Amino acid sequence: MTTPRAALAQLTLGGYLHDLASKQPVPGGGAASAVALAHGAALGSMVLHYTLGKAKFAQWEHDHAAMLLHLDHARAEALALADLDAAAYADLNALWSLTPAQRLTDPRWMPAVEAATRAPAAIGDLALAVLAMLDRMPGRTSTIIRSDLAIASEFAALAVHGAIWNVRANLPLQPTEAQSSWSAWCTRAAADASTLRDRIVAACRS
Repeated sequence: MTTPRAALAQLTLGGYLHDLASKQPVPGGGAASAVALAHGAALGSMVLHYTLGKAKFAQWEHDHAAMLLHLDHARAEALALADLDAAAYADLNALWSLTPAQRLTDPRWMPAVEAATRAPAAIGDLALAVLAMLDRMPGRTSTIIRSDLAIASEFAALAVHGAIWNVRANLPLQPTEAQSSWSAWCTRAAADASTLRDRIVAACRS
């Protein structure tokens, strides 16, 4: 196992960016995708904070309060998934020097591959859930900050597509029977993310 790292949420923004820019395997694109998701969830929460309590949107007050709780949780979960993704990739990277023959027999290899695939997929799934919540906001939230809602959707969609890149990177390491399943997930996630983002952005422009 790799040496435990400081949780991403405990780092300063400058410290995180310094680590991201460094010549080291983690944090990398997976963590960056999760951080993008945290930005999207945070912006969604901001939109709701500016909407809650306004008489114009009173009929959706209960729904908005529930979504705010979910988005606040998603923001924290995104950062936790960034750490999970970094740890999973670090474990896989530590086994990278194994020969193809050794990978077939080493009991650590396939669990490491699976973990390094499931971690970014979890980021993508959470990002899709955030996009689904953001999709319920146009017309029900303050139009003064609709640009922030649009940006939130861009961040969340970016997280999905970043996750897809990392899942696809691990496809050649997966057994043949698993590759088709993960490829289908990638295709479906990309289509859903683009559809939701485009719909939110179009609504914010109108």
